Amino acid sequence: MKNNKPETNSFYKGLSKDEIYLISRAGYEKQKVITRAFTLKLFNNPRKVDNILDKLKRKGRLLQIEKGKYFIVPITAPNQLWAPNEFIAAKYWIGEVPYYIGYFTMYNYWGFTQQVPQKVYVLNTKKSKTRVIADTEYKAVKILKEKYYGIKKINIEGEEIIISDRERTLVDLVDNPPGSFNIMRKILSENINKINSEKFVDYLVKYPVKAVLKRAGYIIENAGMEKKLINRLRNNIGNENTYVALNRENKSRKGKLSREWGLIINE
Repeated sequence: MKNNKPETNSFYKGLSKDEIYLISRAGYEKQKVITRAFTLKLFNNPRKVDNILDKLKRKGRLLQIEKGKYFIVPITAPNQLWAPNEFIAAKYWIGEVPYYIGYFTMYNYWGFTQQVPQKVYVLNTKKSKTRVIADTEYKAVKILKEKYYGIKKINIEGEEIIISDRERTLVDLVDNPPGSFNIMRKILSENINKINSEKFVDYLVKYPVKAVLKRAGYIIENAGMEKKLINRLRNNIGNENTYVALNRENKSRKGKLSREWGLIINE
């Protein structure tokens, strides 16, 4: 009887014995990503390793994340037409540093905006750089260690991914708005009853930029947040005499002063 199943060997068509061994070994060890160091352990010949990796990349069997680090394209992908999940790619690209996926990526993820972000933002404590992987741009944004909190772990395809939680994302939104000041104010005002208000206030108090606390406090007070939480924010401003503009996009600093919030209301 004729067997109509495709031969397993057909998946490896066009690959050398060494190339097949590398992909098979990585598959056996259930690795989605291989490195030059891993390959060097298998072949113990730097020139040979570089040649194998280069050929597999040109044949569409490896997708380069950065120098010496590659995604293995699934062997069953038709014509090697495959791209990794963007959050998983971000995780492997940023490497072993404290990170979270945030900013515009999370504004969309949490439904604060409908705009699909053009980049994947990876906030971290060590690196500032950009990279294009499979036609997607990744932007690493270095942040202060004091800003690294309010994170949440999610599972995607068996991988643990770190993102900013809903409340922490709103703090970032005040500091780094997705568009104009009015858009930011609208989003914040519309979401204060959909979030954990106490957690949000905790995050604002902890944030190392007082201007963010002041702007957010003024906006959410006018949007009707609970009085005791508003008072807590006010108490954490302190007695500083520095006034900041409510709308930092507005070049003019003319407007009435809000002594309670230390703001110039330059709307």
